[in-house]
Amino acid sequence: MEDLSKLVKGLDIKSRQLALRYKTLKDDFEILKNKHLETENNLNQYKQTILELEKQIQILTIAKSIPTGKESSTAKKKINELLRELDTCIDLLNNKTI
Repeated sequence: MEDLSKLVKGLDIKSRQLALRYKTLKDDFEILKNKHLETENNLNQYKQTILELEKQIQILTIAKSIPTGKESSTAKKKINELLRELDTCIDLLNNKTI
């Protein structure tokens, strides 16, 4: 009977240890999952920023290729206006997602 009592106590201790270990691992998993989601969101934002900057580079390259003169200054003003609108849209999108 004493051996059975020791066996039950041993099982009780091991089950408590196992439950504690499970809780610890579950908490660690949740922390890692949240970090993963945050990292994915950051990566997506960086990719979006890269795409937007590449578009701006294309626009600036086109703007610089326009010859100088009265018509070119009008075109450059229009391009700068478009760039400002694009920046405004980007700011609005960034504020909306945050």
